[in-house]
Amino acid sequence: MLDVPKVREAIPALRKTVYLNSGFSGPSPQVVLDTIQQELRFEAEEGPTAPPVLARHRENRQRAQETVARLLNATPEEIVLTNNTTHGINIVLSGMTWRPEDEVVTCDLEHGSILVPALYLKRNYGVTVRIVRLQANDSPGTVLAQLEEAMRPRTKLVALSHIQYSNGQLLPMKEIHALAHRYGAHVLVDGAQSVGHMPVDVQDMDADYYAHTGHKWALGPDGVGALYVKRSLIEELEPRFLGGSAAAAYDREGNLTARTDSVMKFNLSTTSSPLIAGFTVSLSLLQDIGLDEVWRYNLALGAYARARLAAMPRVRITSPLEGPLTTGLVAFAVDGVEPREVTTYLWEQGQVVCRTLGYPDQAIRLSLHCFNNEEDVDRVAGLVGRLLERS
Repeated sequence: MLDVPKVREAIPALRKTVYLNSGFSGPSPQVVLDTIQQELRFEAEEGPTAPPVLARHRENRQRAQETVARLLNATPEEIVLTNNTTHGINIVLSGMTWRPEDEVVTCDLEHGSILVPALYLKRNYGVTVRIVRLQANDSPGTVLAQLEEAMRPRTKLVALSHIQYSNGQLLPMKEIHALAHRYGAHVLVDGAQSVGHMPVDVQDMDADYYAHTGHKWALGPDGVGALYVKRSLIEELEPRFLGGSAAAAYDREGNLTARTDSVMKFNLSTTSSPLIAGFTVSLSLLQDIGLDEVWRYNLALGAYARARLAAMPRVRITSPLEGPLTTGLVAFAVDGVEPREVTTYLWEQGQVVCRTLGYPDQAIRLSLHCFNNEEDVDRVAGLVGRLLERS
């Protein structure tokens, strides 16, 4: 059973704020902060390149890969450590070979981290980008039908978020993979809003590429994330940013043997070992709590928020209202009041941290995680009610 008060007590930011913005960046538990500080102190006191420090760097990277692999039901050999989700997405999109006849399928709800790189493929290589229009309350069957209508024999990649940042819509990702694979296409998943929010099993969904970050629902630090690459696809994905790890061997006479069959080829020189250690601890904490428990709780709290807000006059829910596409990410609009005015009022009057959205609706987004509770939602509803009375 999820012990919400215990989780809340472990997060310093909650002593001052009602934090409802894990979809942007989650607040780290104290043990994550302590781990980062301890690792920084160790480096400072021992010397950044002292043998014990370098050994710790290797251990931290290996432990992080193993932890991500357990989280996603993958193997460490399929995990690339990255800076964030966008970094992982770019490794895939830049690493594939593109021709003018190739096609990419995505949707209009996507974050710029997918849409912009995809449109650059169109700009630079003449690739066709098909953008499917989805609605918040589309059923899983409707989502699949819309995507299949956009599929063609030349579709090379489907690029979608597991949970849409713009309205919290959960896409039927296992079925999307099966659909894409029938057309001979691969699937790139943006997991920024899903990892830490819900269980993710890349084997069960037969995933090809799955990118995520540590700083959102995973409650880790900025600057660290991971990319899963299916073992059978590692060799065909080319590294475009190159360092020494991209070579299996080279010499000073101009000879090179490229590394092809290992995710090590995507590694670039120095990274922050303290941040990687903090990332590992944050993921381990969520695994210890149990992602199934976290997911059930987030779903229930999301349902409570939708019901609470939808009952208010002039408040309109812009997220899926019910059913299998709902999540703990809830968006709503207040008729006659700009979203920015609402989020500013929530902060100034109640120290509520949330964010505004510009598409597909002008809305306010609440990210409801395992440290939030019904009192947090009630605080938002009460403040929105006061704002409506004033306006």
